[in-house]
Amino acid sequence: MDRPLAPQSRPSSARITSMALFGVTYMLAMLIFFRVPIASGFDLGFGERGDALIEMTILEHWRNVWSGVSPWNSGFYFHPYGGTLGYNDGYVLYGIVYSLWRLVADPFHADTLNILTFKTIGFVAAYALVAWSLRWGRGGALLVALLWMIASNIHLQAVHAQLQSVALLPLAMILAIGCVRAEQAGRHGTARLYAVALAALMAAWLMTSYYMAWFTIFSACLFLLCWGVMTGQARPVAALGLMRRHAGTLAIGGGAFALLILPFLIVYLPKMGETGGEAVDDMLGYLVTPVIDMVNVGPGNYLWGWLFMPLYALVHAMLPDDPALPHRVLGGEHEAGFPLLMVGLLLVAAWQIVVRRRVVGGGRAPVTLRAFTLAMMIAWVLTLQFWRASPWLLVFELVPGAKGLRTVSRYQLWLTLPFLLVIVAGWRAQAARLIDKRPAWLAAIVALLVVENLSAETPAQLSGAEQRAALSAIPPPPAGCRVFYVTAARVTEPLYISAELHKLYPHNVDAMFLAERWRVPTINGFSTFNPPDWNFGDPLAVDYDARVRAYARRHGLQRVCRLDMRQPQPWARL
Repeated sequence: MDRPLAPQSRPSSARITSMALFGVTYMLAMLIFFRVPIASGFDLGFGERGDALIEMTILEHWRNVWSGVSPWNSGFYFHPYGGTLGYNDGYVLYGIVYSLWRLVADPFHADTLNILTFKTIGFVAAYALVAWSLRWGRGGALLVALLWMIASNIHLQAVHAQLQSVALLPLAMILAIGCVRAEQAGRHGTARLYAVALAALMAAWLMTSYYMAWFTIFSACLFLLCWGVMTGQARPVAALGLMRRHAGTLAIGGGAFALLILPFLIVYLPKMGETGGEAVDDMLGYLVTPVIDMVNVGPGNYLWGWLFMPLYALVHAMLPDDPALPHRVLGGEHEAGFPLLMVGLLLVAAWQIVVRRRVVGGGRAPVTLRAFTLAMMIAWVLTLQFWRASPWLLVFELVPGAKGLRTVSRYQLWLTLPFLLVIVAGWRAQAARLIDKRPAWLAAIVALLVVENLSAETPAQLSGAEQRAALSAIPPPPAGCRVFYVTAARVTEPLYISAELHKLYPHNVDAMFLAERWRVPTINGFSTFNPPDWNFGDPLAVDYDARVRAYARRHGLQRVCRLDMRQPQPWARL
């Protein structure tokens, strides 16, 4: 007769199974997200010729900071302006991880490994959020972590590497939940540690990727407002009483954030005053078109792409003389929507939770879940555009920091995790029934949720081999050069997107990347914002050298050298 297993062996076996499922799901998520870089032998990295090199320039800047050869808030580009980090995202957390990878890898591989690191942080944190902080079970945690890692919109927008910092969102949620629970339990010391950790994370996140950090803070305020209204705590007397009861933790957390955000304010406030932020007309072009952009997963989507091919054809038929119009209207930043099955599950769950105050097939929805769901749906509606009218115009004008955002459609990337949480919260009771009665149905639904995120389009467009070959052929500046500028860093240069952008990006981007590698200042550069008297577009124009000469005189620059790789002697003194 078989002897029964010892009691302690059962938990051990369950832990092994759980760890195996976690590992397999993680590997599946990473293989799906990094499938193109892997298939290319890790030659192709995320981004393209312009934005990816700008990002790597800033990452190389942080490597120079740690080496002690560069001030923390200014790079070697846009010389002689100071505080130039404030013209773009700061990438400080990326800079730490990237610099560690640079000990064993070149810039192009280190950049890909940096994204891998943050995707890993995001997967682990999302699992921990659902399984441990929210206590919704390991199955739901694996599903959320998997779908979030391979989400169509987050994957397609990986051409802008800083947006992958959204991986920090579940970590911020874990810290916030831990703080609230500890405070409610009377463990004030623990709550204050959580509050300080959250303040440090948010301050560093703002210095890394402004969009994702700002969306986090704004969404938290929306949630608190909805929760306050639903619970009656939004009334002035009740709100003051709530703040008084938790004054110590609020003061310590708020004080820590006020102190830790100072580097961000030192860098960005002067540049916001200098540039004025984003123009409202530029912002209007990046709002979310009702229905279309809300579910826009691009024509390359394996399951839903066929829905967008007729739209591309229709836009092209409207203005056939502008072949780039369909991409401007429907492609690029507009491919930030959610797959249709996910949207269907979300809308049903949100209706049940907010309106009927119940979860699908289950009991009553707690007020915290109702407030969270309502806040996230309001956030989505705020991004919608109706011709030139949009609720976001109120946010743009009234909310601090909103003028620093142009591409509002990126909010949908941030909303992906909250929407997955709403879906799991709303449907998990029904899913438990399906596991018992019709597991094949549940497996089919999960498979469809995975497949509808997959696309033939790829954000991995930058060949490291091509870039290394082109940039390594450029000789460093002669010993007498104190400052340099670029007319052409490559003998031949394919058209970069359009004639207009080609005049702005290639030579400026190469110059700033080379400046950080050589640690020699350049007057060139290109960013979200540029210095007030920057005028270094169209390098092949007859007046380009004259513009450089006038700039050098105005700023008192000496020993300025010119790089033109088309010439037998690439370097010349101005």
